[in-house]
Amino acid sequence: MTRADIREQGLPLPPGDYVPETAEETLVLYADKFHSKKSPPVFVSAATYAVSVSRFGAGKAARFSELVAAYGEPDLEPLVTEYGHQLV
Repeated sequence: MTRADIREQGLPLPPGDYVPETAEETLVLYADKFHSKKSPPVFVSAATYAVSVSRFGAGKAARFSELVAAYGEPDLEPLVTEYGHQLV
């Protein structure tokens, strides 16, 4: 998330650039896309997240596609079974 994203979306965050700087940060950012912050929580498929992020612009969707290509799609079914969260 960039300073511009925060400003344009009116997010309640201090102005700043919150973008990953290391490979580890990028991997954590990517993994975070597959678990919602909703209550109750749900697991989010790559296809669902891609549709969701596209509302913030083609650049965001393209960046997510790059992450999918780099890291692959996680197998969420074992987590669905273990934790009982819905997969959307």
